[in-house]
Amino acid sequence: MFFEKRSINIRGQSTLGVALGNGINIYNDDYVSAESVIRNSDVWAAVNVISSDLARIKLSTESKKINKLLLNPSRIANRFNFIQSLIAQMLLTGNAYAVRRTDSNQEFWEFVRPSNVTVNLSDDGQTITYDVSFIAPDEPDLKNIDSADMIHFKCFSMDGGLMGKSPLAALSSELELQKSSRNLAVQMFRQAINPMAILKSNKAALTEDAKENVRASFEKANSGSNAGRVLILDPLFDFNQLEIKTDVAKLLNSVDWTRDQIAKVFMLPTDILGNESEHSNADQIRNLYNTTLGRYLASIVEEIEAKLDVQIIADVKQATDLDGIGVEQRVNEMVKAGTITTDMALAILADSQSDLVTQEIVNKVSAKEVLPNE
Repeated sequence: MFFEKRSINIRGQSTLGVALGNGINIYNDDYVSAESVIRNSDVWAAVNVISSDLARIKLSTESKKINKLLLNPSRIANRFNFIQSLIAQMLLTGNAYAVRRTDSNQEFWEFVRPSNVTVNLSDDGQTITYDVSFIAPDEPDLKNIDSADMIHFKCFSMDGGLMGKSPLAALSSELELQKSSRNLAVQMFRQAINPMAILKSNKAALTEDAKENVRASFEKANSGSNAGRVLILDPLFDFNQLEIKTDVAKLLNSVDWTRDQIAKVFMLPTDILGNESEHSNADQIRNLYNTTLGRYLASIVEEIEAKLDVQIIADVKQATDLDGIGVEQRVNEMVKAGTITTDMALAILADSQSDLVTQEIVNKVSAKEVLPNE
């Protein structure tokens, strides 16, 4: 049962909790700092895309009480931002936690940072409980929280589903290389002498004032409204356009390589992070991305189902087919193949995310068709 006051343990001091004193600590303050890793723009993009799209998916059940919780899981944040933060935390650290609470018989979830959670395994290896510490001095810590009262999202597990691992664990070398490459590139462009072109004098050495006058005159004659026009040089000067050094170009290309690695570990098509793939079209990219969302969504849905003891229905249309173009294409193909009729196709599209065929449009068209016969 849930507790009514924040100072009371969710399940109370059970015999399992008493035996926990000699249990095995399997996780304690060992997490990746979201604040530091998220400064990498490619990691930011990957985490933001996945967490935002998964948060758009509406979850529902046959229970009105549970539906109310799923629509308003937090007392201090809206559903989208709360779920997005949980998923982002899961992607960055491998684990995300929310304690199940009650207040006036109304259940809600409270987000807890992984650094504030200790997960313990009982001596017999059959029971998991959680200890939670809070930063606020007036909020008492929670001990021996039963696993049923802790929502625990896991990204990837190698220990039988007890704890998750972040995709970032496979990127330590790549992230360090990308950081070093970018820093070196900035240093080279900031400190090196990198003129865009050279205007060489064919006469005696010029004074500093003469050089500045020649430079200013040349720039004025070949920029602004004169840009792109035919270049006419005085015989006294030779002009050469410089190209970027090959070593600098290779250095910058290494950033693209690490971006591909980041996309790979997050199971994203490289196009999502800005690297255009050579052999994929829009439909292939969308299908690959939908598969990725399905992989993450499965663990989230099953965790909620296990903790709430309900069957969850996930409406993925909001995340995978926002404008309905996907279902429109599928319906058109089914009509051409004779699998469904035109009327059935219209009914499907009217009930979908399609922004071309809506129930309102169908009703108006139907009304016009029956009026002449009345």
